[in-house]
Parts: sequence; structure tokens; C-alpha cells
Amino acid sequence: MKISKRNKYLIFAIFYMYFIMAVFESYRGNFIPFFKEEFNTNNTTIGLIMIMSTVGTVIGSFIAGQMCEKFGHKLVFIIGTAISTSAIFITPIISNIYLLGTFYLIFGIGRSTLSISIDSLVPALSIGFEVILMNLTHFMYGLGSFIGQGLCGKLLVAGLTWRNIYTYLGIFFIASIIMSLLMKIPNIRVLHDADETKESDLSDFYNSPTMYYFVFTLAFMLVSESMISTWFINYIRSTYNFDPAKASNYASLFFLMYALGRLLGGFIINKLNDLRGLKIFLLFEAIFIFLGLILKESGIVLISFSGFFISVGFPTLMTIISKVYKQNSSSAIGYIVTFENIFFIILFYLVGVLNDLVGTYYAFFLSPFTLIVAIVGLTLIEKSTNLTRKHN
Repeated sequence: MKISKRNKYLIFAIFYMYFIMAVFESYRGNFIPFFKEEFNTNNTTIGLIMIMSTVGTVIGSFIAGQMCEKFGHKLVFIIGTAISTSAIFITPIISNIYLLGTFYLIFGIGRSTLSISIDSLVPALSIGFEVILMNLTHFMYGLGSFIGQGLCGKLLVAGLTWRNIYTYLGIFFIASIIMSLLMKIPNIRVLHDADETKESDLSDFYNSPTMYYFVFTLAFMLVSESMISTWFINYIRSTYNFDPAKASNYASLFFLMYALGRLLGGFIINKLNDLRGLKIFLLFEAIFIFLGLILKESGIVLISFSGFFISVGFPTLMTIISKVYKQNSSSAIGYIVTFENIFFIILFYLVGVLNDLVGTYYAFFLSPFTLIVAIVGLTLIEKSTNLTRKHN
């Protein structure tokens, strides 16, 4: 299928935005030990600070889905990039834990506003190849995470502070605002087809058990992913006393596998069927993490390799949501992500508490457990929709 110049630029801009967003978020795991030392705090408090980003995500997700439907994607792109950029330039004045939380709150609003717009736009641009293009888009997130992780370690060794690193990154966020202003996004109209199923009608959205299955599944799946992306370095350093450079190498390997999964996973998922393929990937992810924990220090590399399997989870589930809720998919994604994030806040807070109560090693066993729960959620989604039957 021939892609117009307008759509080529649009896809490039989307790739760029996900890339720099990932670079920013990949730094967070490296900075947690520095946050704990500078602000003299514990894992529970740091968990609450990270939750502020999720609170921002709840706010942004709730607003962005409706704004995409009412005002179009371009305006939401501009707002999302502007808010994210403004958050970056707060870093020089962060002097206490409360300002740190405010910083992550504001970035969370901008980040989710931007991601909701992207995740609801991509399926509309890739007729017949939704999962592949969505995973390629999110591959840029994996690539940015890998490059950001390696770069961050080098910058810290070179003597830069976390404030310096975030501030320099702000230059690339300014570029994203300019790119948003130059976008030409095609009109995406809401479908009105009498043959659409009741599931697709947002008037019945809250009465649909499928919606709650999506919330349930997405929350548990992302808890596992966030535990590794956020707490993996802390787990390695606190459990095995690795130095920052060595711990960063394992985290870099995780993000490399994550990037490869985003690049190749969409093609594999597309062949297997979205729901069935995602269940297989999550099962392998749970096995790799569990074995990695059981084998202790020699199994750390297995946790790093697990990044390949978890990487396809979010983009594939966004594509599935778009297929189930064909009418007003932007709003559906916005609502589901909003409710999921509220649930996620509770779960992620428990992760921080468990780190302090039972230690980082035992707390990490929560990761494979949440993946098994997510697989149960996918099974419920499969039974309540006809997506699998359509594929066959």
C-alpha cells in the first residue's frame, strides 16, 4: 500500500515523539538511587512519587480521548508535547520531594495526552496492518529506552547530575512541539453503521463487562512491565550489590530485547491472532522472570531477555480495543486507560510497600504473578468478543 507524503511525515513525527518519550522514562530507573539519597527517603515514598506520574496519566488520558473526538488529533498532539516540554524545564528548581512529585505529575499529563492521541490515530492510518504499524510505532519506544539507558549511564559517569540530564533532554522536546505544529492529520470521522455491534456503541460502554476486562488486564500487565522498567536497577543493586555501571548493563539488555520485541513481535502476533498470540507472549514473560528470580544472580540475564515478550503487550492491546470499539475508539481507549491507571496506582503503591516490607527480591515475585492474572483477563476478553472467530 502506497503511503502519502503527508502520512510519511506523520509516521516519522509519531516515531520521534515516542522515541524521546522513552529516553526520558528510561532515565527514571537510573535516578531512583540518587532520589533516595538526595531526598533521604525510602522505597515506599519513591513508589508514591512514581505514582504521581500515573495520576498525571489518569488526568491526561481522561481528557485526551474526548478531545481527540471533539477537536481532532492535531490539537491534542500540540497540547501533549507542550505540557511534556514544560515539565522538563522544572527540573532545575526541584529542591524537595514534593516538587519532584509535581514534576512527574505534569509530565504524566503531557505524556498520556500525547500517547492517547498516537494510540488512537495509528490504527486509522494502517488499514489491514494495525498490529504491525502499532508495534513499529512502539518499537521506537523500545529503541529510545535502550539508547537512553546506555546514554544515561555514560552521562552519570561523566559527572552530570540527573537535573542536568533532564534539562538537556528538553531541547529534543522543544523539537516535538515544532513537529506537532507542522502536522497535517487526516479527518477521522466517527462511524455510524447500523451493523455495528452493541460492544462498539459507547452508550453501552459502561455496561459492557468487556470494558472492565480490558481495564483489569491492562493494569496487571503494566504493573509487571513497570516493575522491571522502574525497579530493575534498584533490585540488582540492592540485592546483589552491583555497581551502577554493571546494573545499567542488564537494564540496557532488557531494553534492547524490549526494542527487538517491538520490532518483530507485531509480525509474530499478527500471524498467531492478536489475543491468542498475546497470551503466549505473556506466558513466556512470566516463565523467564520466575526462572530469573529462582536462579538469583545467574538468572538476572533471563529477566533482561524477558523484555522481548512484554514489549508487545500495550500496543497489541490498544489495537484490540480499537477493533472491539470501532465507533469512537479514541474515547474508548481514553476511558479504559483512565480506569486502568486508577487501578494501577493502587497496585504500584503496593509494589513500593512490598519492597520495604519483604525486600526487593521477594517483592519482584509479584511480576510473574500479575502476568498470570493478565492472561486470565485476556481469556475473559476472548470469550466476550468474536475477534478470535473472525480471525479463524
